[in-house]
Amino acid sequence: MKVKSGFLMYLFIFLGLIVGACLIMVAIMMFSPGTSIFGLQYYSENTVTTYSKTDGYFDEFENYDYITINSLSKDKDGNTLGYGYYNVEIRPGYRDAAVSNVVVSNQITGLVKSSDNLECSINFNAYQIDGKNYLTISITQVNTFLASKNCKIALNIPAEQNMSNTIFTINTKNGDIDMGGTLGKDNELSPLNISAFKVATETGNIVIKEKTTAPNYVDAKTTSGKISFFADSFNTKEVALETTTGKILLPNSLTTPSLTLTTNSGTIDGGDINGNLTLNSEMGIVRLNNISGNLTGTEKLNGTDIKLLSIGGELGIPNARNVKLEVGKVDGFININTQGGIVTIGKNNSGILSRANITTDSGTIKVYISGDELVNLQTKSGKVTAYFEVFNSNKNITTESGNIDIYLNQNTSLNLICETKNETILNWEETKVKNDIVYREIRGSSIFDNSILKIKSNTGKINVVREVDLVFE
Repeated sequence: MKVKSGFLMYLFIFLGLIVGACLIMVAIMMFSPGTSIFGLQYYSENTVTTYSKTDGYFDEFENYDYITINSLSKDKDGNTLGYGYYNVEIRPGYRDAAVSNVVVSNQITGLVKSSDNLECSINFNAYQIDGKNYLTISITQVNTFLASKNCKIALNIPAEQNMSNTIFTINTKNGDIDMGGTLGKDNELSPLNISAFKVATETGNIVIKEKTTAPNYVDAKTTSGKISFFADSFNTKEVALETTTGKILLPNSLTTPSLTLTTNSGTIDGGDINGNLTLNSEMGIVRLNNISGNLTGTEKLNGTDIKLLSIGGELGIPNARNVKLEVGKVDGFININTQGGIVTIGKNNSGILSRANITTDSGTIKVYISGDELVNLQTKSGKVTAYFEVFNSNKNITTESGNIDIYLNQNTSLNLICETKNETILNWEETKVKNDIVYREIRGSSIFDNSILKIKSNTGKINVVREVDLVFE
């Protein structure tokens, strides 16, 4: 024990000497800027620099068809290593800006490699291609090590400028992107009316402010950050939003013919979508209100939890695994094929209004059918629960080993065929039939048109109930 205690004492002394030496070296570098120790030196900067149209760096922003901002990281030889850490803001009407200007804020404190680039730099490149005017702004960071940094590049656009024909492209790595600016005079947000924008960051967040418009397209992508879309009643031709592990927050109402939402394990929350939605999610959570158009799930739609109020168009999930889908009402054709998972369609005595084909291997199907078109429900080992408000066309329900529960409106008229090796229960007759085929001609107050409800299970139970008032629960 004495040997062990002595060893620990010497170990702590040794570690203390190392920490002390490091602190001494840091102190030397701080009080003697430029001093390099073991290839590192202390770096500190706190500057705000303004570049203006008046100084001849560029023209008024409204005169450019394309404006690109690249936050770059370069080595000591000027070779681009990738994107950098600058936050980017597009600010219309900021502080009543008289002319177009760019403001760069650098707040950096920490260690850097002596051999790396030790100067933040910015380059403005204006050019013309095929009659279109381009402005590319490239800002290069200091490659910091163990540093605290808060750096930003902001484009200040005079409020009276017409930017409706300008397309923005922004690329950064660790920085946030803010489309729509800050408060101007009278503490009012100035509108950012541009043609389109495409922005990308890795760990940063993306904010699209309330008064931002981009009628042609919006493309926003972040790896682990959050996308906050505050522009309510937004109207644009095409919107694509993607976060790998972060969150997408949509406004109360978003109008676009084409919306694509992509996430791997993130969360998507929002209101109404006035248009078609393509969902590309794996292990994500999606919670939206009403989709006026079609909803299409890609083959990547695995392990996702989806909750929607209604779909005005078609619902298509061609091939997915372990999807948990809950929709209150679907007006159009339904085609779902999933392995595992839970499919629930119906709420407040409304649900499937059109033709439907729902197939799953081991998943659960629960639906309320308020339309009179063909319906096919099929599972191998899962349970099927179906409520039929009306019955004017043929319906097929099949499972190999799962149970089937059917609820019919008391007024329904149809031909019933049940087949199972297990047990069939008819509640209005208080009948139980085992290992047999059951035929019944059911006559309610509705017109009898020889429509057939065919129910088949290999080894599962079949339970058929007639009720005066159907309640989907």
